[in-house]
Amino acid sequence: MKTAFYIILLALILCSCSTPSAPEYNEELANFLEEVSKGWNFFKEANYGLSAASFRKAIEINTKRDRVEAYIGLGWSLAMQDSLPKAINSFNTAMLRVPELAEDSLLIYAGLSLAYRDIVPPDFASVRDNALAALELNPDFIFEYNESINANDLKAVLAEAYFNLENYTEAAAIVDPNGSLDSNDPDYHEKLLTKINQLITLSREGD
Repeated sequence: MKTAFYIILLALILCSCSTPSAPEYNEELANFLEEVSKGWNFFKEANYGLSAASFRKAIEINTKRDRVEAYIGLGWSLAMQDSLPKAINSFNTAMLRVPELAEDSLLIYAGLSLAYRDIVPPDFASVRDNALAALELNPDFIFEYNESINANDLKAVLAEAYFNLENYTEAAAIVDPNGSLDSNDPDYHEKLLTKINQLITLSREGD
């Protein structure tokens, strides 16, 4: 009787110590991630039409439409092709999926701030809100898929947004941090705008 008991106990111990089985292969997820990777590779090569196509394919693969990565990539691809309303829609769709990673949220906020700046007419309140959100997440932001896009671009459009929203003090804090401009000067606003335009030009040139 005792022998049988020990045999059963040993079997239970061996079962509990056995190597756990490998997670089941998820073909849909693997295909999705492959298309997202292709999309960003095309993006880095400035093949924005091909990158958009890959991200759209990834969205189709993700039958639940619950993953944010492809929507973010599609938003950036469309923005680089000046398809700004569609880019904004893609970014907002990604945000509705509630990104789990701060990096994903950062890419959405940054993309929205720049897209809202370039859309006609610009939505400066949205530029301000999204640029602030992006810079709060990472004040040293550098877009890994195009490093010429960085925190300087966000600060430039933020300063411009502040100016157009008549938040002159906030705009000056970005473009004239040393206070070289006199706010009592009759030409103060014109000079402030000149500094903002200079910052925008530098950011557009990738500096």
